[in-house]
Amino acid sequence: MEDLPAIEHERRDERVTIKPFSIWMLAVWGLAFFLAGFFSARPSSNVTATTVDLGNPPSSQSAPIAGPTSAAPANAVQSAAADATAPLVAHVAMKNMKFSPTTIEIKKGETVEWTNDDITPHTATALPFFDSGSLASDKSWSHTFTKAGRFPYGCTFHPDMKGVVVVR
Repeated sequence: MEDLPAIEHERRDERVTIKPFSIWMLAVWGLAFFLAGFFSARPSSNVTATTVDLGNPPSSQSAPIAGPTSAAPANAVQSAAADATAPLVAHVAMKNMKFSPTTIEIKKGETVEWTNDDITPHTATALPFFDSGSLASDKSWSHTFTKAGRFPYGCTFHPDMKGVVVVR
């Protein structure tokens, strides 16, 4: 038999290689994700803006306004009687590294409520009289004052934050 020439097969590299994305593809996909996030985070047009006055109590605690009905005078008298017996709550906001209002005057037996409207934790502390402990953002704490006097207080985390409660 005739010697057949040996057929050599070309050996290929069997490793898998992945080509990296081109800069152009990265830019296109980055822009697509940015636009998708931008438009999905925008508020819809039917959202109405509201403003909150931190110096006044929330509207849920204010007395209802009587409407033009025949039962309105009875409701107004009942709500006035209920408000007269309910303890008053004074509000102090913790915002922009300050107590607002800085000085608050109340009567003996009334309550002060501190609300943290800041992004960092705060305290309302006047040892040994009261200590709120750490109040996280959007949390509140209240204290009822049973004795007359002047109670300077501050934030233990931020020594420049100071306020005074005056109880008559």
